[in-house]
Amino acid sequence: MKMKLIQPFIQSIRFRIVGLLLLCLIPPTLGGIFLIDSYTGRQLKKIAEQDLQSRARLIIQLISRSDRERQQSTAFVASQPAIVEFNVEASQYFLNEFIKFHQWNGFFVVANQEGELVAGSDGANQEKGLPLKHWFEEVKDKNRHLNRLFPGKTYAESKDCLIVPIHSKNDQTQIGIVVECIPLPVIADFVQKILKDAELERILLVNYEGYIYADTDFKNYGVLENKKKSPLVNRLLNDQSGFVYSQGKFSYLSPVHLRGAKTWGLIVENSESDIQAAILNVNRIGYLLVLVIGGIVAYASWMVIHHSTVPILDLTKASQAIAAGDLDYEININQGNRQDEIGILGNSFIYMKNQIKTLIAQEVKDGVNRLELEKGRQIQQNFLPISLPDLQQWQINAVFEPARSVSGDFYDAFLLGDDYLAIVIGDVCDKGVGAAMFMGLFRSLLRVFSGETMPGDTCIRDVNYKCSANDGNGKKKVIVQFLNAVRLTNDYIATEHGDMAMFATLFFGVIDISNGNLSYINAGHEPVFILNSEGIKHRLKSTGPAVGMMPNSTFTIDSLKIDPGEMLIGYTDGVTDARSPTKEFFGRQRLMETLTANFSAKTEILDIIKQELIGHIDGSIQFDDITMIAVYRN
Repeated sequence: MKMKLIQPFIQSIRFRIVGLLLLCLIPPTLGGIFLIDSYTGRQLKKIAEQDLQSRARLIIQLISRSDRERQQSTAFVASQPAIVEFNVEASQYFLNEFIKFHQWNGFFVVANQEGELVAGSDGANQEKGLPLKHWFEEVKDKNRHLNRLFPGKTYAESKDCLIVPIHSKNDQTQIGIVVECIPLPVIADFVQKILKDAELERILLVNYEGYIYADTDFKNYGVLENKKKSPLVNRLLNDQSGFVYSQGKFSYLSPVHLRGAKTWGLIVENSESDIQAAILNVNRIGYLLVLVIGGIVAYASWMVIHHSTVPILDLTKASQAIAAGDLDYEININQGNRQDEIGILGNSFIYMKNQIKTLIAQEVKDGVNRLELEKGRQIQQNFLPISLPDLQQWQINAVFEPARSVSGDFYDAFLLGDDYLAIVIGDVCDKGVGAAMFMGLFRSLLRVFSGETMPGDTCIRDVNYKCSANDGNGKKKVIVQFLNAVRLTNDYIATEHGDMAMFATLFFGVIDISNGNLSYINAGHEPVFILNSEGIKHRLKSTGPAVGMMPNSTFTIDSLKIDPGEMLIGYTDGVTDARSPTKEFFGRQRLMETLTANFSAKTEILDIIKQELIGHIDGSIQFDDITMIAVYRN
């Protein structure tokens, strides 16, 4: 008869291992809870700060949108025929109906250039002391909308005023102003509503002079207060943001850029009590999880300790090797084709290792591409002119809007001596760092060969003409010398870098500053426009091939005169080829229509075209640079 061996429970290896595991688990876990408590506090504080910052941004968006609508409405009022014509009765009627229809919480005043009140909405005549003459002069001097605080004896009597110019229909000269004023309590009520919706404890809004426009901590305002000397407000007006903790509350300081980029200030505030309550809940959950996980670990280890220990150790070694950078470590956990969870875990681990290798390789490749893209952008930006020439009889403006990928667009404007102005706009083929580098090379060669970087008494000689400008054709020969830079640049690129097949289309024009005579070469570039108030006067089409394609190419010089009141517009194909989300091109015809319709804007017309392009693209990917240059003769 065989004796049946009974192993005491307390002597079981599984019991010992589980007991040892629990002894090793519980103290570190308790210590981990302490660390988690500290970490959670920091993280919840960070999350609360991010949440408060996000709410501040949302409030800024609401305030900015309301302010834009207010400016647009006031500009709309200023453009009405009754207002422009100073028709008192019609203006009075229009203002009252406008306020009634839009439920406006302020009043409007119309004044002429002498500062005399022409018309006003109901109640406006009771407002005394508005410096209308002074405001008219300020708007005329600054040539834009203005915002001014009109302080009263009390906060309730103070008003925030927006001053918009009234322009004559005939010559667009300023003939008066429209003043729209809103009492500060109206703004305070608006902020109070935002406070409720944003679930905050306090919102403080100050204007760019440090005057309190709204403070939700106060219901009954007394005198108008200026907090410019307050440390927090002073930080805001100096465009400094950040968080401040004091007396169980935390605040976020956010500068607000409104009305001509002036810095206003916004302070939003919340209590720390919610954060402390969240930390306490996390601690409770942590202790509960320790109990639950401890029981699960004890039970699971008891059941599968022997069958699972060895492959888990193998996985541990593999993870350490992978963490050390050995992604070729051999994982042999599933050599026996295990079908249980350990086998699945092993396969998943192997898949994860391979995915990590793939992702690291892809990240390295993406990083190289991003680095190349950033270098290309830096190269392209560094070669564009920092400033444009400032001439008494000429206005020069340029717009450059880079695409997502680096292209080779460039523009330039520089003086050749004291008498000539050089205008360049070009587009290098291809994209990437190569295009950006060649863009810099093209721009530098044109400047050097045209004589811009040489002393005033130095010129580049050509076998076909002399440098002297003393004979009858001297001035013409000097211009030819300048434009000869295109031929020299072409020959250098085609000869020295022809194997790289890099070329550029460009327009190079030289303007006689004194009389407006323009001599130019259009090397395969988009037609350059000369326009006046009647529309497109000339299209300066191509007079030669692209620069850099073949040596000894012929470039014809054409010339014409830019009369006073006329403007030259150059652009790259990124303008006409801009696509909408439906793949529709912006097109040259629409460009010409926009130029004709907005000629009175002079060189600022480029900003109008830019906004048209942004609206046309409407969030879709911009595949090419948008580059434009404008030269207007006064």
